[in-house]
Amino acid sequence: MIKIMLFALACVSFNAFAISETNYKSEYQEKIIPTILAFQTNTFAGQKNIPIHYATYTTNPSATRCLVILPGRSEALEKYAEVVYDLDNGALAGEFQYFLMDHRGQGSSGRMLEDKEKGHVDAFNYYVLDLKKFMDTVVKDRNCSETLLLAHSLGAGISAKFLQKYPEYFDRAALSSPMLKIQTAPYRYEVARALVVAAMIAGQGKNYGPGQKPFDPTRNFEANTFTTSPVRYDMAMDIFDLFPATKLGGVTNQWLNEVMYATAAIRAHYNDIKIPLKVFHAGIESYSDKNEMIRLCDQAPHCTRTYLETSKHEVMMDRDVNRDIVISELEKFLK
Repeated sequence: MIKIMLFALACVSFNAFAISETNYKSEYQEKIIPTILAFQTNTFAGQKNIPIHYATYTTNPSATRCLVILPGRSEALEKYAEVVYDLDNGALAGEFQYFLMDHRGQGSSGRMLEDKEKGHVDAFNYYVLDLKKFMDTVVKDRNCSETLLLAHSLGAGISAKFLQKYPEYFDRAALSSPMLKIQTAPYRYEVARALVVAAMIAGQGKNYGPGQKPFDPTRNFEANTFTTSPVRYDMAMDIFDLFPATKLGGVTNQWLNEVMYATAAIRAHYNDIKIPLKVFHAGIESYSDKNEMIRLCDQAPHCTRTYLETSKHEVMMDRDVNRDIVISELEKFLK
């Protein structure tokens, strides 16, 4: 009964657009927490029988347009409830069924190592095949008239590979700060690649990679590299407190090895992505190579790009001045 009441509350503010940083905490409690509670969650068996956690959501059971949302590395799908709320209460109100998926090894999906806070994957292609099964067994059952994609960072890198291999699944895709080539500072990319290969040869694939550390619960906004918004930084950390099983630290050598190998192949075939593509990228970028985002949009035949000069990596979780641009551009692109 409580869940039903909260769901009703989430549907009241039909004309809302992007809850403000000014009253963020109170509005998040009033509007976004009920959205999270209204998510319908389940799991399916991904590659190697790893349980993959997902959520569906809609305020309009008659909606036939479908939007798939894929988080970035270390993020839980619940973090994207604010994005869902904004899209479902603005110019696209009631148009979508929403589908969100936690990648293997993070969020509430299954982990592959005994130490569950290590970011790890056995093969990058498992990410892609998990997404394919999600599309084939969950999204396909909803008889979508149009299927759209919104993905961030790691999720956008996985999406780029998916769109190259399976071009028939999506009609349009928006990629936020896509992970096409990871930044490896303070090491040059070639040095970092050599260190990872050496670690793999030495049998250290399940150890933390160069510069990687366990999950750190200390809150230090000034040192963070993903958002310029203090309140959305707190929200991201609060998600880990609300869902403790989603906590995730740094990545293993094997994760790095798989990602470096797979993204090199993605970079060689940007022009294979033929559907309309929208790329958002940040001026203050610490995770993904900005030049590759530009190359992607230059080479993909139907791509447009929005550059947020004063935003950090998570453009959908940044200050209102940047985030409102992203949501507005998304509305136009998805419309």
